Amino acid sequence: MAPTNQAPQGPGPFPVQIPLEPGTSSLWDRLSNWAAENKGVVYTIAGVTLVVGAGGAIYYMSSDANQDQSATAGSKKKKNREQKRAKKRDEKAKAAPEEAQAPSSEKKASVEASTENELPDVDENSVAALSDEV
Repeated sequence: MAPTNQAPQGPGPFPVQIPLEPGTSSLWDRLSNWAAENKGVVYTIAGVTLVVGAGGAIYYMSSDANQDQSATAGSKKKKNREQKRAKKRDEKAKAAPEEAQAPSSEKKASVEASTENELPDVDENSVAALSDEV
């Protein structure tokens, strides 16, 4: 008497065809047979490869664009700094004739006051105007 409450058994593992004679099928033939038998796995691998490749390409392209924008932003900041320096030089040039008429003690006081607040702009002309006295 066979027990009736056992679950039905599913089909066993699929047999893999291995050639009996070595060297009768090439590696390409074996891979082709495997791919034909496992199309779902092949399509899954291909889909994942495409998605990862496309994502990597998009990431690479977007990081290049961000670097270009940051370089542009840096050049804008540099341009703004140069414009501010030019304005300060113009203001100093206008104030220079007034300082020439003022006594030297007032000049020293104004230089000391300006060094306390901010550093002066140094360029080739200002270096050339310095004396060699130490």
